[in-house]
Amino acid sequence: MTSPTGEHLPPDIEQAVRAAAEQAAASAADVDRGARLPAEALKVIRDTGLLTAVAPVELGGAGLGPAALVTVAERLARGCGATAMIWAMHQAQLACLVRHHPDAPLTRRAVADRWLIASVTSERGVGGDLGSSLAGVGGGEGGSGGTRTLEKEGTTVSYGAHADAYLITARKSADAGAGGQVAVLATRDQTELVQTGEWDTLGMRGTCSPAFRLRASFDESQVLPVPFGEIAARTMVPLSHLLWAGVWSGLAAEAVHRAVSYVREKARSGAPALVPALAAAHAKLAGIRGQVDAAVRAAAPVLHAGQEPTLGLGIELNALKVGVSENAVETARLALQVCGMAGFAEPGPHSVARILRDTYSAPLMIGNGRLLAANAQSLLLAKGER
Repeated sequence: MTSPTGEHLPPDIEQAVRAAAEQAAASAADVDRGARLPAEALKVIRDTGLLTAVAPVELGGAGLGPAALVTVAERLARGCGATAMIWAMHQAQLACLVRHHPDAPLTRRAVADRWLIASVTSERGVGGDLGSSLAGVGGGEGGSGGTRTLEKEGTTVSYGAHADAYLITARKSADAGAGGQVAVLATRDQTELVQTGEWDTLGMRGTCSPAFRLRASFDESQVLPVPFGEIAARTMVPLSHLLWAGVWSGLAAEAVHRAVSYVREKARSGAPALVPALAAAHAKLAGIRGQVDAAVRAAAPVLHAGQEPTLGLGIELNALKVGVSENAVETARLALQVCGMAGFAEPGPHSVARILRDTYSAPLMIGNGRLLAANAQSLLLAKGER
């Protein structure tokens, strides 16, 4: 099957993706069973330079554009959804740094040393609203600069215990409004983490995303100079939606692949090959890929050429997240219907159990109800924008 964008990767990236996806697939069952970090696949990703895929060449990265990044996300997800999601979330954090704080010494170190960067945007008490924070940056009283401090209750901090650095959202000061946010890059040695929750979940178990209380002390220069609202609109939100959709597209594609393989094997033994659910799963996958491709083309001017994000693009990206997250679940369910007990069982080449469980996380990552409510309001203001 082709990628959702039809993108051909450069030979060195193609080789790296193949190696990482093979290792991800080899470790996926054990990662899922133990709810552990996919350390083996992440080592390949780090060693081959895939960890800095989004960083521009002049900073030492691969300089991949949105279409290529989505292709990588899908390819990795076909091996292991958790591996692909960790890679995708990291790319979104790194993109915020290289686009909005490119000259900072820590940004250059993050690329050169291939840091794994975790996001600390969730927070207890804000109801999942990315645009609000309770925690505020402290220190630097009287405009003296110097050391700043921050304490935050993160509700889900993916791969937080294993990250080299954290991109943290907070109010720019303790007395700033909830929406007066900044983003802070804090290194692991500047950060104290106290785990306050467990991660024993239905799917995406290898992302290792429990709740943490985080305390950080850092230099004023580690606060990104651009307001977080602008960073979110220009980089974090559009790239996250695209890459998450690439991951879910990959899970759906792998489920269809296993269903096709199952039907072919049965047909060789004389069983009927006319299975309507297989065609229905393929149709769902085609719809996913069409929506991803359209969204990549719509977002590219903002992510690649620096154009202003529009209300219409926000509507389309929210629709992408809702549509792909729900259709990936349905695609995997249809594949399970095709494969029957062979798909229901955990082991075996036709199992879709882990894939289906992983897709069930998709509608929950920024709840679809929140995005649909936002789109309902935005559509009334769009004035002809799609």
